[in-house]
Amino acid sequence: MHVAIVGGGISGLYSALILRREGHQVTVYESSDRIGGRIYTHRFQPNSKNEDIFFEAGAMRIPRSSLHSQVYDLVRYLNTHNTAEDKVELIPYILEHENNMTYIHNEKKDIDDITWGAKLGIPKAYHGKSAKQLLGEVVRPWLELLREDFDSGFEEILKYDEFSFRAYLRAIVGWPHEVIEFVELMVSQTNQYELSFTEIIMQNLDFDTKDWVTIRNGMSRLAMSAANLVGRRQIHLNSPVKRIVELPDGKIRLFTSGPVERSGEFDKVILAIPPAALHNIQERPKWSFMKEQSIRGIHYEPLYKIGLHFRTRFWEQSSRPSFGGQSTTDLRFRWIVYPSNDIGKPGSGVLLLYSWMTDASRWNSLAREERIRLALFDLNKFFGNDENEVNVYEQYIEAFDVSWSCESAMGDAMFLPGQFSRFHDISKKPEGNIHFAGEHLSRHHTWIAGALDSALTTVGDILGEKELRPLGREFISAAKERSLQKTDIPSRYFAYAIPHHLNVQYVKIA
Repeated sequence: MHVAIVGGGISGLYSALILRREGHQVTVYESSDRIGGRIYTHRFQPNSKNEDIFFEAGAMRIPRSSLHSQVYDLVRYLNTHNTAEDKVELIPYILEHENNMTYIHNEKKDIDDITWGAKLGIPKAYHGKSAKQLLGEVVRPWLELLREDFDSGFEEILKYDEFSFRAYLRAIVGWPHEVIEFVELMVSQTNQYELSFTEIIMQNLDFDTKDWVTIRNGMSRLAMSAANLVGRRQIHLNSPVKRIVELPDGKIRLFTSGPVERSGEFDKVILAIPPAALHNIQERPKWSFMKEQSIRGIHYEPLYKIGLHFRTRFWEQSSRPSFGGQSTTDLRFRWIVYPSNDIGKPGSGVLLLYSWMTDASRWNSLAREERIRLALFDLNKFFGNDENEVNVYEQYIEAFDVSWSCESAMGDAMFLPGQFSRFHDISKKPEGNIHFAGEHLSRHHTWIAGALDSALTTVGDILGEKELRPLGREFISAAKERSLQKTDIPSRYFAYAIPHHLNVQYVKIA
């Protein structure tokens, strides 16, 4: 069988690898000049030959949770079959560091300081607790339900899918508006609580994870390693699909535009692209009313990231140094992310400024030079009142930014109230020999794990195998599979203990 895969993101690459493992031929069409989709490591010009200066303009971290076990299985698979040059090595990602400061209303304190609420004027009944504590009281019972049995817990959460998280906090929990605004400001982004209750609970499940990892030398190594194993001849870059034609015999013909126009006839097609990119295909079959509505309506939250390259890693050299982690602010960029790679090393470094939802949308109307100017201005305000005062203008070298709303990949899928209930099943339903994959079609939005889970399900549907093994799990015998200790999130798939070293084929799990 010859399968065309439209989209060279991780979902498309994973689909290609599974199909090749099962003995099928694949051709991947990617509209841009790179593979990886929202996995995107941007590299700056180094100050010296010994430097590798980069930041993650897209995906940047992976929780060590069994919900993400397929990502770790994929790393095992890639490192088993690829060359040493393509090795994917995991290193710790520091989500929080004890010295990370929060900057709100021109004041710096720890985010867990319980005096924030009183200072910002929330009702007295809610004083004496941090925003994290207040949020935890609401979400903790739901997280425990999911950990007890993910599938049944998810069904319970869907009973409130028609609620936004804000509406749930108002109508069910009874929080005043001021408390909602306080918690959203401190631990989220502007208007994110207008998203569905389902999404915010799932997001809190992921971030309620202690240990995290990233990839040495950049997350893009995961996509590059996968692409090299698929085979570069099977991947066509700069090849946006402009026409999809269903032939009388059931086969599908694709036509691409770009520098080189291509066409091909295939037994099956996987559209591993987000709805916005699907909408951009000039000519394609018309599907059912609700399928078309889902393509129009599925909500992707805006994401904005800017990496600022500085002469030194001055944030690690202050009186209260940050070695990884992140700072929350009410400044325009909202979050400062301190890199987890090359911690403590001399030379230059990059700070990542990160915002999403309404905070991200506001950047889109500005020219790039103005975005950089405002980012430096606010960053200088944050660092300028330290004991060891830093002038970020003197430290600044260059910047690179991505507003994902302006890319064909958009941001990441975060459904509005009711969209799980009305769009999720119809969106992933195949249309004849045309199939669909992507993180928006999983129950686990915004994460690499969701993209892999969707791809596995889609390829299983194509091959008629409901329990298709994920990549990397074929190295575990059936007897070993039964004996392995399950971890934190039970589901229909076995979830394995995640070892701290995944750079060899076989790993002893205690």
